[in-house]
Amino acid sequence: MKTSTSFSRRTFLKSAATVFAFGQPALLRATSAKGEFRFAQIACGGKGAGDMASMLKGGARLVAMCDVDPARAAKAFQEHPDVPKFTDYRKMLDKFEKEIDGVVVSTPDHIHAVAALDAIRRGKHVYVQKPLARTFQECQVLLDAAKKYRVVTQMGNQGHGGAGLLLWQKMMNEGAFGEVQRVHIWSNRPIWPQGMTEMAAAEPVPAGLDWENWLGPAPMRPFSTAYVPFKWRGWWDFGTGALGDMACHNMDPAFWILKLGLPDSVKAEVSAPVGIAYPEWSVIDYTFPRSKLCPKGLKMTWHDGKKLPPNPEGCNPNLQLGTNGCMIIGSKMTAIGGSHAGPPIPMALTGQPYGPAVKEAETHWRDEMKKLEGCDHYHQWLRAAEARDTAKTGSKFQYAVPMTQAILLGCIALRFPEQELRWNHSKRKFSNFPEANRWLNFTPRAGYDLSL
Repeated sequence: MKTSTSFSRRTFLKSAATVFAFGQPALLRATSAKGEFRFAQIACGGKGAGDMASMLKGGARLVAMCDVDPARAAKAFQEHPDVPKFTDYRKMLDKFEKEIDGVVVSTPDHIHAVAALDAIRRGKHVYVQKPLARTFQECQVLLDAAKKYRVVTQMGNQGHGGAGLLLWQKMMNEGAFGEVQRVHIWSNRPIWPQGMTEMAAAEPVPAGLDWENWLGPAPMRPFSTAYVPFKWRGWWDFGTGALGDMACHNMDPAFWILKLGLPDSVKAEVSAPVGIAYPEWSVIDYTFPRSKLCPKGLKMTWHDGKKLPPNPEGCNPNLQLGTNGCMIIGSKMTAIGGSHAGPPIPMALTGQPYGPAVKEAETHWRDEMKKLEGCDHYHQWLRAAEARDTAKTGSKFQYAVPMTQAILLGCIALRFPEQELRWNHSKRKFSNFPEANRWLNFTPRAGYDLSL
């Protein structure tokens, strides 16, 4: 027996279409109360539902919702029946510009920059899922805009607010690694199709899906279930592959504690060169310049598609690296942490066989971990935005942009296997392989704007 709140998918799509076409004039307009943070959510299904729930848990008020696929967002829409809903974020921002303080962007990668920039130009604080954008240029525009409009920003690599990252920093501060010599990062991604060499065949657009707005700034093409939902990550025009999906999480400890920026060079080994889609697997070497923390420079290697780094010398011979992680090898100690800046655990002490000394170090750092308390990454952004304090978020664009840009240089290297691409820091382009520079930039489709 159906309850009064249950209804069919067809009924929902019909009612949603009415809302999107005519709005909800009977709803009360959102008004700001003292201490109340009002936000709009762009993308409400999948990861967007979780992002939105975290903001609400932090005390924020949801003013408007946008999703191009009302069927995928159905659960979130039903939970907030009185909140106005849209399929075009531009129309939502036009209508509610004066009634929101911030915007949460949880869309596929290719929408991140244009949506976030639209909000920033209106003076709205932004929380943007990782990776921050799909191209180097888009990242830079977001950073420049955040500075110009003095908004509070946060990228959605949630582990950055956790106690695990604090332990990584504590190890570094106390000299536990000695001189850092090498870094390895790995992921079990892709867990979606990659390696495609032909465009997907056209299929009918599902009822209710606003395909043109799903494409957003990307080139027009027919709908296919090869893109939606979730599989878009493997396609160049929409996603950033395995690297873009997980590097902002798994590389975070190394970028943070070693104060890394853009690399001197990047070189990739791949299953096949990138064309329209990302490869089935890749191994990418980054070489970073000399610095105070890495006086000899640093080599960091990314592994995906079931490729793994070698186990560290002197570790437990039965060590299993796991599906995602970060390994920092130092002259004194090697430590490994899991996904999302997971807490580091000593795995080897240089010059010593695996045994009591390593286990003692592990116990010590586990005890230190108990003394540390992270923060909620979402709530950190909310509190900083309420205070209009641009310095109070850990993954603010000033940090997130250089890290994402370095990751995206690796994406470009996937197009040119075995070719070392050397980066010119002052000119901000590749110095030895001009063909690669065309992939630094992106021209959006008409109707979308990357200008400040």
